[in-house]
Amino acid sequence: MKIQVHEDISYLFDNSQRHKLDIYFPQISPAIVPLVVYIHGGAWRTGDKSEFRQIAKGIINASQNRLVVAVINYELSTRSADSPRHPEHLNDVMAAVRFLVTDQSYPGRSIIDHDQVFLVGHSAGAHLSALMALAPHPHFAHLDNIKGVLGIAGIYNIPKLLRTNPEYCDFIDMAFDTSQHDDASPHCVARKFHDKAGHVRFMVVNSCKDELVAPEQATDFAARLVTTGYTDVTLVVKDLGTHDGALLNQELWNMIVRFII
Repeated sequence: MKIQVHEDISYLFDNSQRHKLDIYFPQISPAIVPLVVYIHGGAWRTGDKSEFRQIAKGIINASQNRLVVAVINYELSTRSADSPRHPEHLNDVMAAVRFLVTDQSYPGRSIIDHDQVFLVGHSAGAHLSALMALAPHPHFAHLDNIKGVLGIAGIYNIPKLLRTNPEYCDFIDMAFDTSQHDDASPHCVARKFHDKAGHVRFMVVNSCKDELVAPEQATDFAARLVTTGYTDVTLVVKDLGTHDGALLNQELWNMIVRFII
């Protein structure tokens, strides 16, 4: 199957590499298709869209040309005093989705159903995708376009993560102020905006062989969604490989496709 790739599309028009995305779409599509927005992990401090070509193409191939995938960059935290911190990562993700829903000119747009947007995030990217749906910004007018969130090895509860893995304070402190830990945790804010986000479907995935994020982050978060009243929540905890290795697992790609189509 031939896949077209258009790289370095600016979604904020400032020419920053951190504000660009790559879009993958089938050369021949059977119909207007849903859009997957892939949000990479890396502890809010590392990662680049160029590293995720294989999963983007794998998802499209698994869908038999019935999906378009956009892989986005966003600002990353560093140790410098003026480093981006929460909520700047989240603001970038919102800006990318806003661009993908509203811009009229980017390649592949003509075959995308913009009322069928699905966020797929890994690790820190799963955190950002869940938080975007569960704590919508008042100036983000496109939550209704987002029909589903699929998180892989996500960090959903920052206070619990620091209790179980206190060594992770290094990268958490780079990205968040201590006062933000609760309100920046999807697990903690799930009950606040159910009236706005109740239509969103969730799939929460964690490999039981993940060496970096314990499955309890996933199981606790899925349980919180259900008790909050979200009616379409799927939890998957199984052996999909290591934290990063799971992204190359064909079974995961098929799982993503079944969730969306």
